[in-house]
Amino acid sequence: MRTPLVASLFSLLLCSPALATVPAGFIETSYTSNTLTPATGMAWAPDGSGRLFVTLKNGAIRTVAMKNGVLETQPNSQTLVTRVFATEPTVHTNSECGLIGIAFDPNYVVNRYVYVFVTVSPSEQRIVRYTDANGTGTARTEVVRSLPTTGNNHDGGGIGFGPDGKLYWAIGDLGNGTGVDADLTSLASKVGRANLDGTPANDNPFNDGVGPNNEYIWARGFRNPFTFTFQPTTGLLWVNGVGTGYEQVFVVRRGDHAGYNDYENNQPTNGYIPPVIKYRTNGSDTRNLLATGGAVRAGGVTTFTTTGGHGFRKGERITFEGVADASFNGEFYVASAASAPGTTTFTVAQPGLPDASSGGGTAQTQALGGSITGGTFYDATLFPPEYRGNYFFGDFNTGQMTRATLAGDNSVATVDEWGTAFSSNVDMAVGPDGALYALGFTNGTVRRVTPAAAGQKLVVTSLNLRIVEGGRAAFTVRLAQAPTAPVTVQVARAMGGSEDLSIAGSTTLTFSPTDWTVPQVVTLAAAEDEDATADTATFVVSTEGLADESVVATTIDANSPRLVLSTTRLTVPENATATFDVSLSLRPTSNVTVTVARTQGDEDITVDTGATLTFTPSNWSTPKPVTLRAAPDADSLDGVATITLAMPGLDARAMEAVEADDEPLAPAITSTPGLTAVVGAPYRYDVESTGRPTPTYALVGTVPAGMTLDAATGLITWTPASVGSVEVTVRASNGVAPEAEQTFLLTTKADEAPRAVLTRPTEGERVSGATAEFFGDCVDDVGCTRAEFYVDGTVLYSDVRNDTHFHFGGEHNRWDTTGLSPGLHTVRFVVVDTAGAQGEAQVTVCVGDAPCDTAQPDAGLGGSDGGTSPPPPEQEDDSGCGCGAAPVAPLAWLALAALAARRKRARTQ
Repeated sequence: MRTPLVASLFSLLLCSPALATVPAGFIETSYTSNTLTPATGMAWAPDGSGRLFVTLKNGAIRTVAMKNGVLETQPNSQTLVTRVFATEPTVHTNSECGLIGIAFDPNYVVNRYVYVFVTVSPSEQRIVRYTDANGTGTARTEVVRSLPTTGNNHDGGGIGFGPDGKLYWAIGDLGNGTGVDADLTSLASKVGRANLDGTPANDNPFNDGVGPNNEYIWARGFRNPFTFTFQPTTGLLWVNGVGTGYEQVFVVRRGDHAGYNDYENNQPTNGYIPPVIKYRTNGSDTRNLLATGGAVRAGGVTTFTTTGGHGFRKGERITFEGVADASFNGEFYVASAASAPGTTTFTVAQPGLPDASSGGGTAQTQALGGSITGGTFYDATLFPPEYRGNYFFGDFNTGQMTRATLAGDNSVATVDEWGTAFSSNVDMAVGPDGALYALGFTNGTVRRVTPAAAGQKLVVTSLNLRIVEGGRAAFTVRLAQAPTAPVTVQVARAMGGSEDLSIAGSTTLTFSPTDWTVPQVVTLAAAEDEDATADTATFVVSTEGLADESVVATTIDANSPRLVLSTTRLTVPENATATFDVSLSLRPTSNVTVTVARTQGDEDITVDTGATLTFTPSNWSTPKPVTLRAAPDADSLDGVATITLAMPGLDARAMEAVEADDEPLAPAITSTPGLTAVVGAPYRYDVESTGRPTPTYALVGTVPAGMTLDAATGLITWTPASVGSVEVTVRASNGVAPEAEQTFLLTTKADEAPRAVLTRPTEGERVSGATAEFFGDCVDDVGCTRAEFYVDGTVLYSDVRNDTHFHFGGEHNRWDTTGLSPGLHTVRFVVVDTAGAQGEAQVTVCVGDAPCDTAQPDAGLGGSDGGTSPPPPEQEDDSGCGCGAAPVAPLAWLALAALAARRKRARTQ
């Protein structure tokens, strides 16, 4: 981490995370795990699988999976279920060193490559690649070695892949100025760039062949670039630089110079780039305006002039006070400002006000923090439309989250504090569900931010995709809220797009009232071509009654040799072999080696011959055989495995191998019947079995009146007319002895009334605001059709769905209590089954801050069970520190921030 002293203080005081504050209309949900600390970075697997990868300073990489559209937690808690992906064998963790960055290969959907940035000793850092094999990191490969460090601070750690398909990373000045500015022999204070095999890219700006320069250097002059990200729409690199006097965000291009350690927010116009966003480290700037002519408004645009250089940047929010003409005072965003040092003028928009001239007063910048951390662009549709393309970043010292909006020319339009109390924030990312996620260094905290009431819409994540030619990439689709009936979504390429880009798989997605939260994956494929021009196509996601959404896909056109396979799906008979051929699409400049290995799936399928293939500039087009073998096994299942072919740094391909069991196999019924039916309600039992050939089905013996069975599918249907018991026997046969029979006793009972289980609010809970919780479940022998939500005897909402889980407003946090008077109120939860029978649960709650004598002192700390209910998830403590969930008091927080500022200044001076 960049501020280890602050980190140690936070770890002492913030044992359990307080809830973060987000703007009105948004909800923050906190998840914790004592296995995710100290965390340094996060990234979502780009295959749409819903797996969040988290890097830990001590060398572990852990994953958290989505389950039913939300992060998987332990039962009845907000404690995350995490799994080990890989652990670096040697890690140096002094100061800010450790495992500090993670990124996915641009062709990860095919090659499954995961890259990490790690400090391995007091003098060396490395970039390491793992192959993701069924959720476990295998085939550890050191891609780039000998990256500099002094084993202390300012190690950088930013890592990612650009729109050119190259590998980028960033390293700081190592805490002592080594490698800054003019030193082109060192990678310290630099952004580096390499081919995927770790070799320097030939077109790096300072590549001088046999000369003294470090060939990896792509840009320079960065104090501590701990994180960076590529803007999805433009492919531009945005680097967050932790500063001494200013925290800075740079848009970095080939050969750029950010100026450290000579300049911070005062870079000369020739030879250097200024920050596009900046803020004073642990403070704000105040500039005096000229006493006469310091504020001149004409045509709704005001030009302010300061007595000295102001250093303000476009989009920065400025507070004006004390101007003689008070119409100039207030908060406004800088509309234009020259980047030259010493500039004293800038403009803001003040539309609708008369032309005027005044002076005096001050202009003050925002205080946003003192240690900038991870940033991300919002590239999804769950948030309101005005959030698309916005840039969010965090600050470690203050826990603030900042939002920057962009103008049509991609310049910064506004910069504002957006959230607070994101304690020890280190990284942010947009999940496949369209939510914004933030990661805390301490306490293993993952925070999820969503709109409180998004309204029904198509939620598409990854609106701008880069796809390697010959490779694949994925985006996800889900709904914003539960539908009342199944929704069919279509995906199609828009007219005019390149036909080299296509949908690989189904173009139709279906969401039901029960699975609408689960993101479904759409995979796009990019065909190879011979030109060096990037191809582009737009894919439209649509459904009746909702606005269309679009995904723009652009190829990464490296024009390098690609692997050519004779098939992408091979059937291998059990205890036998099958062969496919491999060749190259283009002549390589030198010999290349292709490795072939099983990376996922059935271990009975192996590479028999051809695990390593060598192609030369003379035989590159001659197909070479690869033979797969399927070992005999005791099961009768057709095993499936993924075979990956890779040319390091050039290309990778995946193919599916299917083991085919072909011997005759007697049938065996594998399904289990339901043993209870309800009078008047349809009973269904889908009989399933194994066998070769495919079995057919029949009812034998005495068949209950009205019961039917589909001989081909095995589906039994029956609507019982009276209470009682019947014996049912079903037979599966396929001509192979013995036939399979299953006999069971089916008991029919009268319909019972449903039972209502009210989860929130609890008895005595204190509720307030527009986003209170009101939800529960229906327990019934047939099923429920709706739930009714009453407040003080009046039904305020009915949630209609074929489900067992019901919410006020259709989903969490939709109960608006702002219209209720402070004090006690009665809420009632009524569930209705298919026969119209009802069940209900009722509690008394306390609204607002008024005294409520019969209410419990804290929401969730007690209930109808006399106070023995477990605390709500946010009050549970799995941090291992034993300090419970007490938030840091405001005065303690201020004292901590002040101490952090003093220590940081002392460290950097």
